[in-house]
Parts: sequence; C-alpha cells; structure tokens
Amino acid sequence: MINSSECLDAAGNGQEPGVVEAQGLAGATELAPLLATATRLRDLGHRDLVSYSRKVFIPLTQLCRDVCHYCTFARPPRPGERAYLSPDEVLAIARAGAAAGCKEALFTLGDKPERRYKAASRELAELGHETTISYLAEIA
Repeated sequence: MINSSECLDAAGNGQEPGVVEAQGLAGATELAPLLATATRLRDLGHRDLVSYSRKVFIPLTQLCRDVCHYCTFARPPRPGERAYLSPDEVLAIARAGAAAGCKEALFTLGDKPERRYKAASRELAELGHETTISYLAEIA
C-alpha cells in the first residue's frame, strides 16, 4: 500500500489519485498538507471558478422510513400536520422560485415513508396514490 506522504506528493504534482492513492490519502494524519493538496487538485481541475445551479428546493415530504442519525431533513409525522405538500403548495413554491430566478426545481423527500407511517399511506391514498414516487411523478 502506498503511504499518505507519497500520495500527497504525487497529488501535489498534479497527478489525480486513483483508488490505491485515495486509500493512501485516507491514512493522512496531518490536515494542512491534505488541504493544500486538495486545493492544488481543485485548482488544476477547475481553477478558482465557483459554480452553482439556480434551483428551488421543494420538500414534497419530510417523512422517511429510515432512521439516519445524521439526517437533519427527515422527521416523524406531527399531529395536525399533513405528510405531503398539496399540489397548490408545490406550485406556489415553484412559482416563488421562478420569480426569484431559479431555473430548476429539486424535489426533496424521504425514502418510502408510506412503508413506515400510516399517516403517509393514508394521505397518499387520499391523493390517489399508493407510493410517494407515484405522487412525485404526478406532481412533477
């Protein structure tokens, strides 16, 4: 296995790391040389350009069947709140995004919440759907 200092040297000279080199970089213990190398590779590939996409995020639902302890998006159902945005709410968010200059809409949602929460499957049925993906396809 290649050691991390060899990988840093190679990357610092503009060589894009492969799998073996990336694994070697995972062993780096000093942050400053690693950051300097990452900066050099970024600059070689992209110069100092920063790009972004003008998009509006539409949270179709924040329910999710998974319990990822790092996730700050998903949450369980709350009494008195709907599980999904209505078509009118989706359109309102999309129109506000368009008015703000957004060129894309990115729908955000959890993974198959209808498999975990009765509130989600009930609301989907009221909307004429069995799955979140079916509702997403219609609403998009």
